[in-house]
Amino acid sequence: MANIALSTGEFKKALLFVSITTIAIGGLVGSVRHFGFGDNGIQALTLGLGSGVSWAIAVSVWAFQRPWTTKWLARWTGRPIIHGVWFGHLRTNYGASNDGGSTAIPIAFVIKQTYLGYSLLSYTERQDSETLIESLSVDDRHNTIHLRYIYEFYIRKPNERKLTTGAAELKLIEGGKRLFGHYLTNSPTQGFADLVLVQRECHGIDSKRPALPPVTVRL
Repeated sequence: MANIALSTGEFKKALLFVSITTIAIGGLVGSVRHFGFGDNGIQALTLGLGSGVSWAIAVSVWAFQRPWTTKWLARWTGRPIIHGVWFGHLRTNYGASNDGGSTAIPIAFVIKQTYLGYSLLSYTERQDSETLIESLSVDDRHNTIHLRYIYEFYIRKPNERKLTTGAAELKLIEGGKRLFGHYLTNSPTQGFADLVLVQRECHGIDSKRPALPPVTVRL
């Protein structure tokens, strides 16, 4: 999870979180020193804020590296939650008949998210892909959330092994429980992806190909 993708607003809220934590811890430590040990008020507050800085940094580092699954923190910071396991289908023109029809391919996403960034692995029955660049953008003006990413995968056929790249834009809808959007690749193929959230817990699930259970998704 090397990518860090924060908007200006989210970065400001991260700094605000650190500042508030510093003041809260500093005030608590200062109060204990002043009322509990009789230290001078100004001296106690100064020492308390000094301690607060150190503790606030430690708390913030811990909080920002935790899986991003706490709803009230997501609402307070404006950072949507996409962490979890998602199942659905690709509606693609890959392997489709000449009459312009499309094929539905089962697909799974394993998304690991922290406040600072996330990683996305996708699995189908025949191939896996890994994202190279990701962006999670929130448009407060239109109240929309978009997940955009560039990914790569190998096309494996009996007589072909080709590294393929693609790009996708998915919209987070239905209260954060569904991802829907379009994708295209340089193979060339294109189509739509539609996935629903199955569970938030995804620790270790990317160590092997997850099962692809039947999922009913509106297309």
